Amino acid sequence: MLANRTRTARLDRIAAATVGAVAAGTMVLGLASPASAGEVIAAEIVAADTTPAAAEAPKLDVPIATASKPRAITVSNHKGKSVVLFAKGEKIRRNLAPGKKPVTFSKLTAGRVYTVSVGGEPIGTVVALNAPAAAKGLRVSTTDTPGTVALEWTHKATRATGGSDIEYVVTATSKTAEPVSVTVKGVRTAELAGLDPNALYSFSVTPKNDAATGKPTKAAMTRTLAQLTGTTATPKNDTPVTPAPKPEEKTPAPAPAPAPAPAPRPAPGPSTKTIWVCPDGYSEVAGQCQTTKAYTFHTETDTKAYTYTWTKVGSHEEPGGSCNYLPNPDSPTGLDIYCPPPNIVDDYANVKDATPAGYTDNGSAWVKDVEVKDDAPAGYADNGSEWVKTAAKVSKVVPA
Repeated sequence: MLANRTRTARLDRIAAATVGAVAAGTMVLGLASPASAGEVIAAEIVAADTTPAAAEAPKLDVPIATASKPRAITVSNHKGKSVVLFAKGEKIRRNLAPGKKPVTFSKLTAGRVYTVSVGGEPIGTVVALNAPAAAKGLRVSTTDTPGTVALEWTHKATRATGGSDIEYVVTATSKTAEPVSVTVKGVRTAELAGLDPNALYSFSVTPKNDAATGKPTKAAMTRTLAQLTGTTATPKNDTPVTPAPKPEEKTPAPAPAPAPAPAPRPAPGPSTKTIWVCPDGYSEVAGQCQTTKAYTFHTETDTKAYTYTWTKVGSHEEPGGSCNYLPNPDSPTGLDIYCPPPNIVDDYANVKDATPAGYTDNGSAWVKDVEVKDDAPAGYADNGSEWVKTAAKVSKVVPA
């Protein structure tokens, strides 16, 4: 009993240390309030007491269970002890001699909570996960900050795909500039700063959980931030400046007449922002811009050769054979003549079968007009019910 309490206390210390480390290393975007004037946001760090604590430092070689891949849970650091996985309403899964390698249980039910036991003692619970679905409705907008854009999207998160623990990797890539990326969690918005105003970027949002990474949702720029907002990067001037020679002292010239006052600046135009939308004629479906066309058909002639059946068409008589004389005491001649009756023989012939349903007989074959689907138009694909063409989103300036 004492050994069990000691082990439980050690696990509690490890869990507390782990939670503390995660909290210290997590950055939440868009949640903290801005600092007010005079509010202390940093202070001198006072050296802590370096006297070693009497308590034993937590060990990190305890058993660990994680949702390692879709519908799978992996248990490591089991030290060769038996590993058991069970959940309500499902059969118990066991590996009684796991050896030294991690144990993976697969084909689990996504979203179900599984209890993990190592060496006969429960070590915790883990939710089996599926890969998260792709995000939808990605919109990228300009902001008041140069080189910064705002992204927003929608995404359905369930317990089976990670729920509130889903992270979103938000990335901007360009052929002429370094990529910019940020990871957010618990929100469906993000900002990407430090973009090159003269570069064209492609944006993507990729959801991921502990088990897998979902498919990215993408949007692409058709004009640079400089073209959209009028803000350009300030070029660096690394050329050394040579000081001008000191002019000779001369008699000061009379002061020039004051320059006319500058004309007043025109009033600023209405504030705008840029969003990325589907081109005209396209609709957004599952995060993609699509346009469709109904199938078209043309007529072709289907030809079938005649078929025949060996059929009885009548019968005829054939002689039964030679006549014979047979003794007959009652006959005046003492003989009777007997002639066999004729044979009835059936007549057969190959008879053309009836015309198949829907066909007509043109005198040499059976024919029928049928509708055949045309080939897909250029740029379209066949989804089984209609032709579909996809396109990337384009930028659009709208009032802010």
